[in-house]
Amino acid sequence: MLKTRVLLRKIAEKSKIAEKPPPPSYMPSAVFMYAKVRRPGQKEHFVKVASELELLKDVYGAETLESLKINDEIWGVLMEMAWDERYIYLMEMMDFREKSLKNQENLAENQELISSQNLKLWAAGNMVYARHFHSLVDIYGPEFRQKIDNFYGRNLLKQGENLKHFIVDCRFLRDFSVKTQAFYTNQMQSLHDDNWTSTVPFELNFVNYQADQQLSSIAKKNLLFQYGPPSISNFKRHPFAPQITSRRVESVVEKDRLLYISPRATRFLPDTVPADLTGVVVCLSQDASPATSSQTACIADRVQPYQIPFKRVIRSTSFRPERLQLWQLARIFRGYFAGNTIDDSIRMNLENMLKKSSKLEKATTEMDEKNEVQ
Repeated sequence: MLKTRVLLRKIAEKSKIAEKPPPPSYMPSAVFMYAKVRRPGQKEHFVKVASELELLKDVYGAETLESLKINDEIWGVLMEMAWDERYIYLMEMMDFREKSLKNQENLAENQELISSQNLKLWAAGNMVYARHFHSLVDIYGPEFRQKIDNFYGRNLLKQGENLKHFIVDCRFLRDFSVKTQAFYTNQMQSLHDDNWTSTVPFELNFVNYQADQQLSSIAKKNLLFQYGPPSISNFKRHPFAPQITSRRVESVVEKDRLLYISPRATRFLPDTVPADLTGVVVCLSQDASPATSSQTACIADRVQPYQIPFKRVIRSTSFRPERLQLWQLARIFRGYFAGNTIDDSIRMNLENMLKKSSKLEKATTEMDEKNEVQ
């Protein structure tokens, strides 16, 4: 009988423990209690803080207190505060929580109102400039890039036999300083970017490109059309992206069908493009040095170079043709090959040639002043 009574007493005690409700979520964990509430003074202070929270629960409700999500970290802050600081801190937490909830409700309400207004306008036959309504192009992110790539390829193919070539001679690129190599590879990328969005793009070719380890490292950072951005590991080169080759100019087009450009040339370009010419060659050079001059490249290739007649059209004393970038030259020749005279093609691009720009132009100025060749 005694054993039976002891067993029944234990069962009753266990059932009482099982029926005991769990502690509120705003109370600290057992780990916090063991670490921070051990000495009698700490226990007394803890009871004081807990009673203040209980009072807050009685005034504002248990749901409000639980919404503050008081964890062990906040308990550590509360235990170190005086009672008045603790009161202000808890009030600010409640105020912040209330404002956050109101902002979320207002945002949801406004979104719903805008959506319903768009539906009403669309049902009434009005123009609605929002997604899924009257958007001209409803594409985002990678899909946008893919669409533009398709436009670029289409604009190249639709020209057929009339497709013109813009060839960049890179024979001196490996001989330049790191700074100058970065400057020119940035220009190569900018040329592609401008050509990529043109309705009448050139076929771009970079020839005589012989990279060493230094130039390869710089090119991988700057030539995104060739290597892709660093954030993309599985980059696929566009089939119509510019071609980079170590071969000579004539591997792309016969030399007698091309116009070679040099600021040092003694002849100006013809007023209009001769009928049998299908492209232009621009050399990445530093014409202040004979060793890396575009004139030297033309002599080596036994071709006649031509000068763009900027001085005949532009009277500004501050204008320096050698500062023009590849994409600006490409725009001039795009108009030239379209049937405009060379003077008119220059005039059509005065705005983008004369406006002050950016880091690339500053780099050009520094390059011209130092004439670094390593």
